[in-house]
Amino acid sequence: MNWEVIIKWLPRLAQGATLTLELVAIAVIAGLILAIPMGIARASRHWPVRALPYAYIFFFRGTPLLVQLFLVYYGLAQFESVRQSALWPYLRDPFWCAVVTMTLHTAA
Repeated sequence: MNWEVIIKWLPRLAQGATLTLELVAIAVIAGLILAIPMGIARASRHWPVRALPYAYIFFFRGTPLLVQLFLVYYGLAQFESVRQSALWPYLRDPFWCAVVTMTLHTAA
């Protein structure tokens, strides 16, 4: 094993690990906040109230996370209304696209 290469890239790897932990922490907390009302709605006796969480869960569990990331990062930029919205400065940043996607995926 070449320790020089590892030592050379260790600060960059530590930076990536920190970024990953930040992303996971934000997504898990936000996903939990989103999942609680969805779980309550899913336990409802009325089928129209249950239908929305079932469809949401069906979509987000049925598609791979990588596909969802591509849809959010590359797909949302295709719509002029998204580019003109106040959220565009956040949605053009890869970190926030990953946060949104992982939050929606975690909530399912």
